Amino acid sequence: MKDWIGKIRSYLKETQGEVKKVAWPGRQYVTSATIIILIICIIMGLGVTLIDWGLAKMIMFLNKAF
Repeated sequence: MKDWIGKIRSYLKETQGEVKKVAWPGRQYVTSATIIILIICIIMGLGVTLIDWGLAKMIMFLNKAF
């Protein structure tokens, strides 16, 4: 049982050491990247909505025509 606890402690110490080595991005970079991602998501959402609306109208027209 003690060996198992020792392995967990060792893993947590190694993980902590690796996290300290990470080069974390700055606040300005994260903010600008988040804004860009939100804008892209909104544009893609609008595009999918327009395509869906257009296909729905086309299907309704074809149902009425035939």
